[in-house]
Amino acid sequence: MRPTVPAIAVLAFVAGCHWARPAHDPENTDDSESSSESSDSAKSADTPKGGDTPASDTDTSQGSAMGTTGIGRTGPRAEKATIHDDVEKAAQPCSGVAITDLVASLSQASCELPANAPPAAQPIAKGSLEVTVTPDSTKIAPGATARVTVVFKNKAKTALPLDFTVDPDPRFLFQLYTPGGARIDKPAGAEPALPSEVTSAEAPETRTARITLAPNGTATAVLPWRAVRYRWASKERAKGALPGHGYPREPAGPLGRGKYLLVVVTPLTNIDEGAGREVSHPRAKVEIAGNVYLEPPPPPPPKPAAPSPATPAPAQDSDATIEAKFLKAAGGGSASPPSPPPAKKP
Repeated sequence: MRPTVPAIAVLAFVAGCHWARPAHDPENTDDSESSSESSDSAKSADTPKGGDTPASDTDTSQGSAMGTTGIGRTGPRAEKATIHDDVEKAAQPCSGVAITDLVASLSQASCELPANAPPAAQPIAKGSLEVTVTPDSTKIAPGATARVTVVFKNKAKTALPLDFTVDPDPRFLFQLYTPGGARIDKPAGAEPALPSEVTSAEAPETRTARITLAPNGTATAVLPWRAVRYRWASKERAKGALPGHGYPREPAGPLGRGKYLLVVVTPLTNIDEGAGREVSHPRAKVEIAGNVYLEPPPPPPPKPAAPSPATPAPAQDSDATIEAKFLKAAGGGSASPPSPPPAKKP
């Protein structure tokens, strides 16, 4: 009986070990549960918490490209909201009390109306909008460039929408007349025909940009105007003309001295005005006086840098020098070439 007791104890110990083993046996473990647990562990280790991620480390480019629907991307969503607010602030010049750069506002896509959008419900009445033109100087030198300020002011008690044509940018044109009504800055002769490559090209789409002025609000455009005459451009230059904008012009010398009427042709539309067009074509008196202004010549092109002098090639050693260096390196001779034997006495 004694040998049987140890045997029974050994069998009981082995059985107990075998009973606890299935929990670590891959053959008896559910694969889906282990994959889920490992995936959850990886996610908890790789996904940063919203409060632990500094703002400087947030990838705003991914937030902008992917949108704000990503789960767990609280950092980029906050940054996206900030960027969106900045864009909205930059687009505010489309409306307000003071629009200081009207041309820039009208050039923004955010101020453009959708294609085929109807105009404002009521045309602009003449008494509700005042437009003034003011040159930066009462006297302008012939050939000089002046800064002309055009201000649109809302005289109504309610907000006033103003529609402008853009194709693709807003165009403010100038016309100069004598006191008797003769146009003097227009090129002489009939307008030439545009090259075929321009007429066959597709003209830019005409759109409408709208700004809205608050009561007593103003919109300002500062435009450059040169006191020069014009001529029709060369045929070569006309090949680069924009379709739908007519034949291009180029300066042809300074205007003569005298008093004139400067008219600014604005792209303002949907306005109820008379035949004089004092609102959409505002005007101001200017005087051209003084010495002729000459445009400074363009700076000369930079001179090409002079090439650096070539490094002279090292002089080649003679055969005797090469032999002396070889003997010195081998330890069998002096560094100097061997002297010739003494001459024999007669």
